Amino acid sequence: MNVSTNIFDTVSVNGASPYDVVIGTDLTPLIVEHAKDSGAAQVALLHQPALAEVAAEIDAALQATGLRVLHLEVPDAEAGKSLAVAGECWDKLGEAAFGRRDIIIGIGGGAATDLAGFVAAAWMRGVRVIQVPTTVLGMVDAAVGGKTGINTASGKNLVGAFHEPDAVFIDLNRVLTLPDEEIIAGSAEIIKTGFIADEEILRLYESDPAACLK
Repeated sequence: MNVSTNIFDTVSVNGASPYDVVIGTDLTPLIVEHAKDSGAAQVALLHQPALAEVAAEIDAALQATGLRVLHLEVPDAEAGKSLAVAGECWDKLGEAAFGRRDIIIGIGGGAATDLAGFVAAAWMRGVRVIQVPTTVLGMVDAAVGGKTGINTASGKNLVGAFHEPDAVFIDLNRVLTLPDEEIIAGSAEIIKTGFIADEEILRLYESDPAACLK
C-alpha cells in the first residue's frame, strides 16, 4: 500500500506488549495500513457523534482495502463511559461476528479511548485496539499507557483493565480545530510530564506560555 503521510516522530513504548506512538499529520493511510497488515477481516470504529466526519474518512479508506467496517457511535464525554454503553458496543460486535483477529479503533478524547480500550479488553478476553486521540489530553495521557475503564454510580474509572494498544496515531491536524479550553486542559498533563521526565518542557512553558498554547 502506498502511504502518503507526514511522520514527525515515532516513540516506541517497551513492555510486555510493546507498541509505537506515531506523531505526524495526515495519518489516515498509516492507520489503514496498520489495520490491514494486522490480519483483521473487519474493523470497529468507536467514536462520538462530533467525530463522525473523521470516522467516515477512516471508514472510506479502510473499505477501499477490502476491510469490513462497523461503527460504534457512543455518547460524548463521560456519559459514554458506562456499562450500558459498553454493553451496547459488545452487542454490536456480537451481531457482526467480530472475531479475535479483528481490531477496534478508538477515535476521540480520553473518554472515547478509555471506552474503546475497555471494550477491546473484555471482548473475547482481549482483542486489539488502535487509539486515535483527537484532544491534547488524549494525546499525552489517556490514549497511551494501556489504562482503560468505565464509570459506575460510585465514581469514575472504578471498573477497568490494563490493555495496551496495538498502536497510537497522533494526528496533529486534529489539534488545529480544538477550542482554547481543550488546549489548556491538555497542557496540564504536558507540564506534569515535564516535572517527571523532561525539564525542557518546563522551560518552554516558562519562557513563552502563549506560544505553547498555539
